[in-house]
Amino acid sequence: MKFLIVGDVVGKTGVERLKNELKKRSDIDFCIVNGENSASGRGIRKREYEEILNSGADIITMGNHMYYRKEMASEYSKLTRLAIPANITNLTGNKNVVVEKNGIKVGVINLLGTFAMGDMIVKNIINPFKVVIDQIEELKKQEVKYIFVDFHAEATAEKLAMGHFLKDKVNCVFGTHTHVQTSDERIFDTGMAYITDVGMTGPKDSVLGLKTEIAIKRFTTGEYAHYECSDNEAIFNAIEIEFDDNTNKAISIKRINE
Repeated sequence: MKFLIVGDVVGKTGVERLKNELKKRSDIDFCIVNGENSASGRGIRKREYEEILNSGADIITMGNHMYYRKEMASEYSKLTRLAIPANITNLTGNKNVVVEKNGIKVGVINLLGTFAMGDMIVKNIINPFKVVIDQIEELKKQEVKYIFVDFHAEATAEKLAMGHFLKDKVNCVFGTHTHVQTSDERIFDTGMAYITDVGMTGPKDSVLGLKTEIAIKRFTTGEYAHYECSDNEAIFNAIEIEFDDNTNKAISIKRINE
């Protein structure tokens, strides 16, 4: 079985690039997309949720930007293929999502990291290393064949530690949030696929999706500048993983940076 995991989709151009890329990839059996920046770079709305699913994604994951769309707080639980961070305490929604395709059940868990994520995030989350074990047990009760974990975190060390922690418990751990793809894709000796960060599908001429001039103003003056998502041509960051369906072990992992 072949999986495509797409890094943080940012803004309108990111969504459009995702649509175009998924049209080309008919050999993909299952697609997981991080959509937490899809609504103009800050959060997700029902509009983007539907666009991403209609483009060919099977499950959408989130992250810290879910807080930016306050009107969505009561809506997340209604979006059945949207996974919100399982270790968050002040929002309701799907702490894991299971989708069955061609008779095979795939489960996805989303987690938030604890380092340098902002005071509001840190005070409203609990230890992801403890929470993930409970979520894995829940998925096993549903007899899923594959379990994927999107660890939305800032610190590379925290992500790598999660990879080692789960290497004999899940099929893949992939990092999101930094919008910069790392070159450390690997398959552990247990057959689990891993990468520290998948990267970003969003405007190339930007600072992580933010208009470059605004980012520079923030850094050079220290003054607040209103967030504006860049809207130029988007890059496409993803990973492609193939598994042996007899053993459920990864046999290849490939980075995509186009």
